[in-house]
Amino acid sequence: MWKVMIGCPVRNRAWILPEYLRCLEAIDYPHEKIRYCFIINDCVDETQGILENFAQSRPAAVRLLIDNSKIQGYKRGEYSFQRLAHLRNLLLNEFMHSDCDYLFSVDSDVLVTSNTLIDLINNNCDIVSCLVCNGHELGNTSLYNVLAKNQQGHYIHMRNIPRDRLFRVDCTGAAYLIKKTVISQHGVRYSHCYGAEDIGFCEDAASQGLEIYCDGRLECTHIMRKN
Repeated sequence: MWKVMIGCPVRNRAWILPEYLRCLEAIDYPHEKIRYCFIINDCVDETQGILENFAQSRPAAVRLLIDNSKIQGYKRGEYSFQRLAHLRNLLLNEFMHSDCDYLFSVDSDVLVTSNTLIDLINNNCDIVSCLVCNGHELGNTSLYNVLAKNQQGHYIHMRNIPRDRLFRVDCTGAAYLIKKTVISQHGVRYSHCYGAEDIGFCEDAASQGLEIYCDGRLECTHIMRKN
């Protein structure tokens, strides 16, 4: 079985972290093949304590990095894409120094289902995501984490998403699986040069001739704000 690192940058997510971690632990995959890495970013709530307790209960499996800058807001819409690109590249560096074959990047407000990881691996793609709805706060639940470029080169949300198969996308984010060769052989990294850091990652991947996919059969739950 392949070894997988699961993680993301985390900031002030104490309100959702216990449920997020429970979902990760419930993934139907051999636990001895899973490692975790979280980048703790200038938290002012109980996020660090929750993750430290999680790490203490499985010391060989969890890596925590603290990267405090105290320069940007933490609420949706206040993010610095440059900062996010930096944090996600820290995660890629940890992945590169690990013995894991895949990185499963799952944002800390996304709840995965138990079959998600093995199904993504079985697709055997360089980069493949599951569906994550991004439109709850906008009142439009047809907006997902999959985008395509139009003829003018602008990213637009994909519509009429196939729910029965794998399909090509130009950009994705939120919950996606990355083969190690994407980073080790092709040198793909995150960037803020195109706006959101996930766009920078996907642009870099495409420039290296890599194809990006989404599995329309897999959907995660996106908890975009505290109730």
